[in-house]
Amino acid sequence: MAGVTLSKIRKAYGEVCAVEETSLDIRDGELLALLGPSGCGKTTTLRMIGGFVVPTSGTMHIGTRDVTRLPVHKRNVGMVFQGYALFPHLTVAQNVEFGPRLRRWDRARIAKRVDEMLRLVHMEDLRNRRTSELSGGQQQRVAIARALAPAPKVLLL
Repeated sequence: MAGVTLSKIRKAYGEVCAVEETSLDIRDGELLALLGPSGCGKTTTLRMIGGFVVPTSGTMHIGTRDVTRLPVHKRNVGMVFQGYALFPHLTVAQNVEFGPRLRRWDRARIAKRVDEMLRLVHMEDLRNRRTSELSGGQQQRVAIARALAPAPKVLLL
């Protein structure tokens, strides 16, 4: 994993300020929890780090790399969405291999990584089941395995 630095990051939607000017320095390996009431900007901040929302002002770095305007697919950030965003028509294993496939890993490396991630979340026996057939807790574990599979520098939950 890598450190994340937010420098005077801000997000406004017209007249509405979703995230006031915020600076954070999250060190490599450090865990950080954002706590606050609904509407205070927690999700917007995570979505800016992930690249799903472009900040109005300020800068963001992952490690030493400026990612402020970098698109999602070039950030190497894993994100587990609140609604998990799993593909219900795919199996557990196919969901987990999605990121490595997009990164064009070779088949052997993908297979090894899928096995490793399914072991990590104790889902080896359910690898061929469709995610729509899983309990909520099982779906959450698949979402975590899928987010970790491409070895992201930052994991957002």
